[in-house]
Amino acid sequence: MKKSAFGVILIRGMLSLVFGMTLLVCPVGNALAKPLIMEKGVIKSDTTWEKEVLVKGDIEVAKGATLTIMPGTVIKFVKIEKYGPAKLYKDKATYFPRAELVIRGKIIAQGTKDKMIVFTSAEKSPNPADWGAINLLDTKDNILEYCEISYGHTSVHCHGAQVVLANCYLHDNGVAIGQKNVKESTTNCVMPVLYNRITGNGGGVLFGKGTSPTITHNQISDNKFFGIYGKKGASCDVRYNNVTHNGKGVIVYAMDGLRLSENNISDNEEYNISLMEGQTWDVDASHNWWGTTDGKKIKELIWDKDEDETLGRLVFSDPADSPIEGAGVPR
Repeated sequence: MKKSAFGVILIRGMLSLVFGMTLLVCPVGNALAKPLIMEKGVIKSDTTWEKEVLVKGDIEVAKGATLTIMPGTVIKFVKIEKYGPAKLYKDKATYFPRAELVIRGKIIAQGTKDKMIVFTSAEKSPNPADWGAINLLDTKDNILEYCEISYGHTSVHCHGAQVVLANCYLHDNGVAIGQKNVKESTTNCVMPVLYNRITGNGGGVLFGKGTSPTITHNQISDNKFFGIYGKKGASCDVRYNNVTHNGKGVIVYAMDGLRLSENNISDNEEYNISLMEGQTWDVDASHNWWGTTDGKKIKELIWDKDEDETLGRLVFSDPADSPIEGAGVPR
């Protein structure tokens, strides 16, 4: 028996209505998807995070395990009690007061330019130090690339570990990046800092004894206290960066070696470069752009032997006569 034309039209109309409702309902279902909740604990086998993750205490990645984080993932840290019950460890020399990722195995967090991985606070009104750090302890072969990292204490901290930090955006942290060697670690700290935007933090890049980072092609600006701070016993290669509008641009404290060349270092509030107590030998800072070619004006924003006779001298010979082309993060 043949269907009437009216019946066919009715069936088609009903199908269109059903599929139309399906298209409307699916996005709502995705929007209501719950985040992965991570309570205090240890990850002992290879694990992948994606979409949204809510961290409610210390998470440790044990030796032999790899935490892989997919592009576009958002990791939010709940602001826990300082050194309270949600902490795995309370040694204040190694761990931070609030929730952190403790990496003893490996972390591979490779986002993309269009799908950055986000590490941030879960607070409605976030503040620096709402969470601790991506705290790398005696570990190798780690990658943090195309990540946006905000509201941490010292958001990426290398305790005798090896990690590449590239193409990331670090903002509103207490200190964006910290690194030092520790006696307990069998791994020397190696942490190239490449093509990052490090802006609007309390401090930018801090590195200590025994470290020798390469800091290249970064935008380091608008950090309240300092852009780059090298401490006693460290050495560093600082080239092709924009270091501008920080409290102090570069602080040098008793460093063993520093290569500071082909940077744009200008318009920092207190000093473009400040030698601190213990920096008794000279520092070579030749061929940088200081925002001017006037030697007297350059010297006004340098603190060295002329201000404190116990210090060495900053040698700014062969200053660039215009901004260094290609410095900073390529657009």
